[in-house]
This record gives sequence, structure tokens and C-alpha cells, in this order.
Amino acid sequence: MPADGHRKYSPRRRFALLLVVLLTIFSLSGCQADDDTMGLDVVGYNHTDRDIGSFYVNDRGGALLMHHKGGGGFVCCVAIPRKYTPNMTVTVSWTDEAGKHPQERIVAVPPYTPEDGGVFAVHFLRNGDIKVFVTMYLLQHPNYPLKGDQARM
Repeated sequence: MPADGHRKYSPRRRFALLLVVLLTIFSLSGCQADDDTMGLDVVGYNHTDRDIGSFYVNDRGGALLMHHKGGGGFVCCVAIPRKYTPNMTVTVSWTDEAGKHPQERIVAVPPYTPEDGGVFAVHFLRNGDIKVFVTMYLLQHPNYPLKGDQARM
């Protein structure tokens, strides 16, 4: 051990320790569910020219989304069936940048598998549509479900 009393870890070891800490926090986070449901963190993407004061999925969530931003903050959590059900929907509600003028929309959930269960992503698109996905990928990943011009921030 160095004279200052602090251990020096390699970048690889620091990364491994951080990963263990994050996985422990996630497992204790309350996004757990029973055998029939998955608890997923909610992440939002705002592709519009206006800020969103807050948004919710089935009354869960609450994050601010700045215009042309997203993906950086996760809020806990929404419970969905582990097995996809045809014609499945969620209720997405949101407010404007001042936290006023609440709006709500029923949004179809595309098919997913339990292996897709990383996050529940909500996209507020430029044309006014809202799309949601159960995905384990980030927006920039080639396998992310939103493609092309719609995915542009």
C-alpha cells in the first residue's frame, strides 16, 4: 500500500468495482417484480423543439426532458408483463415546460421478450407521435428499435 494509505487500482479494476456497485444498487432499487412482471426503469427522449416539464408512464416516472435531449436520466419504474400481450398499451402523460397543461395519450407497446427488458424507453417525436419500447439498447446502437430520421435528436 502506498505511503498515503490509499490503494491504487488500475482503470480496469476501478471499472469492475463500479460495475459491481451499480448492479448492487439496481438489484436493491425497487424495480424488482414478481415472476409474471418485469420492473423497468423509464428513460425518455424528447425529439421536439419544446421542453417537457415532466412525463409519466402509467403514473410512474416524473423526469424533466429538455428539447432535443434524453437518454441520460432514468426514473423508477414501470411494471409490465414479462410475457408480451397482443394489443398491449400504456398511458403516457406529460406537462409542458412550465409544468402546466397536462396531456395524456394511450400508446401501443410493440412486441418484446423478457430478454429485451433493459429499460422502458419513451420517445416524444417531432411529428407529435409518441413511441415506446422495451429495449436493452441505447439510442445510438444499431439494434435500437427506433430508426432513421425518427431517431435523430
